Amino acid sequence: MASRPLRLLALVLLAVLVPLGLTSCSDGGKKITIGTKFDQPGLAAKLPDGSMAGFDVDVARYVAEELGYSPDEIDWKEAPSPQRETLIQNGQVDYIVATYSITDARKQKVGFAGPYLVTGQGLLVRAGETDITGPQSLENNKKLCSVKGSTPAQRIKQMYPRVQVQVYDTYSACLEALNNGIMDALSTDEVILAGYAAQYPGKFKLAGEPFSVENYGIGLHREDLELREQVNAALEKMISTGAWAQAFQRNLGPAGIPTPIPPQPDRYTNVAGVADVDLLGEYGAKILRAFWVTIQLAVFSAIGALVLGTALAAMRLSPVPVLAWLGTVYINVVRNTPLTLILLFCSFGLAQTLGVTLAHTDSSSFVVDSNFRLAVLGLSVYTAAFVCETLRSGVNTIPLGQAEAARSLGLTFGQNLRLILLPQAFRAVLVPLGSVLIALIKNTTIASAIGVTEAALLMSEMIENTAMLLVVGSIFAVGFIILTLPLGLLFGRLGTRLAVLR
Repeated sequence: MASRPLRLLALVLLAVLVPLGLTSCSDGGKKITIGTKFDQPGLAAKLPDGSMAGFDVDVARYVAEELGYSPDEIDWKEAPSPQRETLIQNGQVDYIVATYSITDARKQKVGFAGPYLVTGQGLLVRAGETDITGPQSLENNKKLCSVKGSTPAQRIKQMYPRVQVQVYDTYSACLEALNNGIMDALSTDEVILAGYAAQYPGKFKLAGEPFSVENYGIGLHREDLELREQVNAALEKMISTGAWAQAFQRNLGPAGIPTPIPPQPDRYTNVAGVADVDLLGEYGAKILRAFWVTIQLAVFSAIGALVLGTALAAMRLSPVPVLAWLGTVYINVVRNTPLTLILLFCSFGLAQTLGVTLAHTDSSSFVVDSNFRLAVLGLSVYTAAFVCETLRSGVNTIPLGQAEAARSLGLTFGQNLRLILLPQAFRAVLVPLGSVLIALIKNTTIASAIGVTEAALLMSEMIENTAMLLVVGSIFAVGFIILTLPLGLLFGRLGTRLAVLR
């Protein structure tokens, strides 16, 4: 009799699992993930309906079809310039077609098929601009925008060190800054700039002639030699059948770029080992300058946060309901807002939209000064919320009788706060305040998001230019340990010596 329930259970399981198995088999179709840009008209842009269009997109689709994937079997993934190597190395994409210049340093980290296009670096300016005729003219107190992690930004810094360079994560952010008049020019490869000029006729134009040679390749895993050969064969077929020229004319012809002679894929041999780069010799001075900027950021932001945080603590302790409410709202809003968003608001909201740059626009160091001061503002606003709550917890350690005694002596709230509460509160929370300062020092790395040339921005540049990732990471890790560890020990010692005895 016991076997009958078992047979019924088996039938129920079969009735449930078999349809699920059939469904999983029918839905488990093959897919290929391709990385590309989403904001480059003419090359790779995501349209309002969600579809992809551009020359890079057409090249990526053609290669995918030669590999056996139909267009509806492609998953498109955005590949910003600073993230391309990471996307490939982590296996998040099968290959990347995203204006990806082939360089020796990159060959040590990823593989390249191609090149599939040869172009050159150019300049995009507003339509009425007459002073900018080439990269040399940018040194005449002009402000240039480019993208972090891209070869154009690094080339400008190396070849024309007197040019004020602002770096953002995307070209669309640079284009917005150029349109708003915050930047005077945008520099990247000419085909990208021509696409923007064609998208906004009458607003932008190309200035001067290209001043470099860029070979665009299809990035893929360094050790996947079989896929690299298959992609190269697909590119050769695309070129020989005329599909390459048709794709170029269809996407970039309207931008006024004549169809060039297509390049021949380079079947190179992987670079063996890590390039012999003297990091300290080549970057030693830059590392010291970057950490000096980090220290300055931390010091000025700490001062601002301490002043604002103390004022906020006074508001939260105030007997005036409106002030207490305003302080509470500030704390709850700021503490629950990511610091990155606050810094981006300072850069894009205040500087670009409202024109609050905190630096004179005619200054020869406008970009550096503006980025630094906006970063200090954002870090101060964010850290002040934590300073406030730390001080308020210190006030809560003071016996209530002391405040009552002060009031009985006729002291006002301000006098009570200044003479009785805050002096004891600061002594009681020296160690927690030290932790807030250490967190602030580490948070300065986020300032690289708006182009502040501190340690994190230099580290990303060094990682881009060398395959010595562990060495570079270790250098900057040690640098931050040197900055933070002594502070922890110092505040711990001060907290012990200056503690209020009760």
